[in-house]
Amino acid sequence: MNEFKYSLDKSSKKFICPNCGKRRFVRYINKITSDYLEETYGRCDRETSCGYHNSPKQNECITIFNIETINLIPDFIDPLLVKQSLKKYCNNNFAKFLYKHFAKDEVENCIAKYNIGTSKHWEGATVFWQINQTQKVHTGKIILFDENTGKRVKIPFPHINWVHKKINKDKFNLKQCLFGLHLVKTRVANLLQTSIAIVESEKTAIIMSLFIPEYLWMATGSKQNLKLQLLEPIKKENIVVYPDKGEFADWNKKVIELQKQGFKIKCSSIVENSEFETGIDLADIYFAVKNNTNKNKVEIVLSETEKKIQRLSKINPSIISLIETFDLIDEKGSGIRII
Repeated sequence: MNEFKYSLDKSSKKFICPNCGKRRFVRYINKITSDYLEETYGRCDRETSCGYHNSPKQNECITIFNIETINLIPDFIDPLLVKQSLKKYCNNNFAKFLYKHFAKDEVENCIAKYNIGTSKHWEGATVFWQINQTQKVHTGKIILFDENTGKRVKIPFPHINWVHKKINKDKFNLKQCLFGLHLVKTRVANLLQTSIAIVESEKTAIIMSLFIPEYLWMATGSKQNLKLQLLEPIKKENIVVYPDKGEFADWNKKVIELQKQGFKIKCSSIVENSEFETGIDLADIYFAVKNNTNKNKVEIVLSETEKKIQRLSKINPSIISLIETFDLIDEKGSGIRII
């Protein structure tokens, strides 16, 4: 099927329009990488009063294959490249950000656990390696973060690249996997029954693994990657997904389809139901609470079951952590919230 390489994002997510300043801006995405283009490329929905539309130049036509029906043999990256990247964390902006907010030993263990690498592609850049359950390396995503804010560097352009592109591998057949998927093998070997929590960004998965280390955190790498092909290796696991605010409807729809195919999966609405701005993720909320800011931004309404849970928590406080983290449901299928 032939389509244009760049297209307007079809999700409900909106950004601030660079022309009128209203949050009605739909950005262009790259259909191959699922990444957003530069922030100026997009269209304002306020057509009558704004009408801003900046489309990317040289938007060539590409062929989109249905990977469910075409059996492409994936290529893999030499694991030696992963090993070579596991150093120079004093020059890694993301690592430096983590050290500012968490204990040194916790960060070191997390870096080793997720094979967080350092790249020379940009000074201070980080590599998030995609390693599957059999320890094969699918690729690595190179991102440059601000060491003080932990945010991606987007000026003068979004600093995101891929290892398989950087090493100039010809005709590389990329088949992505979940970030953190390699940890399933370690967990099984240790006979652990940890539930799996999935977020969108690798950064969020890393940060949440530091906040809530009792659970196994993974990331899709993009909002479009919550799909059967990536989740198939963990089909028998208990899974909870945490979409960024503004993405709940899309992810919940996909979760319902996955449930029909036998997945033990649910979609948490804890981020969506908060009063934070669109685009916020679970790690942002945890940092806000940690820093004692925006304490009243998450609206929680207690049911009778939730009130009982509150009373039980005085006897066993660990129940609070369990319910808050995985947005567990009661016998009627309703969510359980804790104040």
